[in-house]
Amino acid sequence: MFVKVMYLKENGYYSGGCYAYSTKLPLVQGDLVIAPTAKNPRQRALVNEINLPKPAFVCREITEYDPEAGIPVQP
Repeated sequence: MFVKVMYLKENGYYSGGCYAYSTKLPLVQGDLVIAPTAKNPRQRALVNEINLPKPAFVCREITEYDPEAGIPVQP
């Protein structure tokens, strides 16, 4: 599955552009995850779109939920 996320900024808010990632996790909109970037392999992020079509470029992979956010509750 492909998703888009927004990163947690220094001001404590999830904001800025949306970035595409691949994942095998059963993510839902609103999940908090660790989304590796070139500068920060443990970047905290918020999932804001799910089930995207496959992008024309290679995406980094999300492999874990944000441990500081607690365990996500799936409906």
